[in-house]
Amino acid sequence: MYLGYQGNKIKFYTETPLNQTIYNIDRVEETSDEYVLNGDEYVLKTNPAVIAQAKLMKYQENDLKAGEARYGQEFTVTIQEQECVFDTTEQTQRDLLTAFAVCSTGQSYEGWVTNNGVVLDLTMEDVALISQVFKEKSNVYDKWNLYKQAIDEAVTLEDVQAIVIDYEVIYEV
Repeated sequence: MYLGYQGNKIKFYTETPLNQTIYNIDRVEETSDEYVLNGDEYVLKTNPAVIAQAKLMKYQENDLKAGEARYGQEFTVTIQEQECVFDTTEQTQRDLLTAFAVCSTGQSYEGWVTNNGVVLDLTMEDVALISQVFKEKSNVYDKWNLYKQAIDEAVTLEDVQAIVIDYEVIYEV
């Protein structure tokens, strides 16, 4: 294999040497090492610094997408014959825990205002129904751990780049 340099970057990685004039290449070098495209240049497939940087970026992507999946969702539940919209913010989760605590004493949790403005007096049955959605949220953490493990175990830049992080979560209540 051959490397074609422009400036100090490897811009070509080919089976045969390229014409330096036609491709505006500063130099051509033969190599037995394997290279992979990283952005706009080729890098050694097993370059530890490049792999570490790619892993860091993939960890950040995993965290961002998990956060969006965890807190960026709205869902609709029919409660007391009304369409009620809820979100998945931490505040909603704290409110739900408070409602659970109140309802577990046999009382209703009064005055919950949904995202679409419906005011509810929640019963334990209502709280249990809403809680089903939040239970699904635990799957986000399971997926986050699986992606983290895949990133940890990646050996080459190609391995890291092959990890596609997708947290599409569908709520059905």
